[in-house]
Amino acid sequence: MNDILDEYWQYLRRKYHCENTRINNHKFAQLFLKWLQEEKHKTYRDMTPDDTKDYKAFCLEHYKINGNVGRLNGINNFVDGFLGRTELRVSAPKSVQVNKLVLSDKELEQYLNAAETPLQRLIAVYQIDGLLRPGEFAKLRISLHDVKNQMIYLDDTKTGNTSIIFTPRMIEAFTDYLRHRITPKHPEHNDALIIDKGSNYGLPILTERPDFIRRHTKKIAVQAKINRHVYPYLIKPSAITDGFNKQINPKILQRQARHRKIETTLRYDHTSDQMTKDFFNRTQKKPNTNTDILKPEDKARVWFDKLLANEIDLKTFKTGIEFLLPDKRKEEDRGYV
Repeated sequence: MNDILDEYWQYLRRKYHCENTRINNHKFAQLFLKWLQEEKHKTYRDMTPDDTKDYKAFCLEHYKINGNVGRLNGINNFVDGFLGRTELRVSAPKSVQVNKLVLSDKELEQYLNAAETPLQRLIAVYQIDGLLRPGEFAKLRISLHDVKNQMIYLDDTKTGNTSIIFTPRMIEAFTDYLRHRITPKHPEHNDALIIDKGSNYGLPILTERPDFIRRHTKKIAVQAKINRHVYPYLIKPSAITDGFNKQINPKILQRQARHRKIETTLRYDHTSDQMTKDFFNRTQKKPNTNTDILKPEDKARVWFDKLLANEIDLKTFKTGIEFLLPDKRKEEDRGYV
């Protein structure tokens, strides 16, 4: 089994630029061959269409649908693309929309403001503005941050563009972090952006250990006093949903998320019924024109709006203000007007 998996890895290296794609396809093939050996007592040479169909049934019984999309497509890549045996292909299910309970705009703001250290600030801003995946943080290089042209380039990315628009907030976080970044232990790591201060002090974080970003995400959420489970893959859909709710051009969100198709970006929109209600209540609610229930200061603002709209003259406005506001506030408010 190891020999064929080694050959398959070389095939994946030639076919796919993205390392994560190679790793996932190789893992799915390895799991399939292990199942084939244990359940069917066969090797890849003895496979029949019934074997791959039975494996599909096994996956559908034991795993969730969206996980099986990549799992079964990975098997097709192995048996058809690599082995050239088209008859062994199986149909993979289509992914389904999972409506996550994403963070609200206020919770996102809490999360961002709770970042206490330059590293935490860098992580939070890059998650929200740059929509970075956990594994992509380890691939960030200082030399690939182009402040002048507002671009961050990635050597290896999952889909779409290999660059991110470098927002002003990201530039600020990047510049501040560099002032506090520790010197790497080894010169060959000088270009790595994030250098660990923990158990791997002086070393860059590892691509295969996205738990580094997961731990920091959890810590920032605790500091923000967000009383729910917060993880890196919740920040991205939250930021995209918040962007849609703020009526940001979908093409801008698509570009920053580096999606080839707008349909992919739309899948990250998890607008809830409550968000929909809040939108209509905010945009269609008529202002309360009954001044009898307003505080004097609020009544004064209503009078000021009427003055600007030429509904009353200046003399009437001054008379109303003198009646509404206490004597000690008169001169102050007249100066403001």
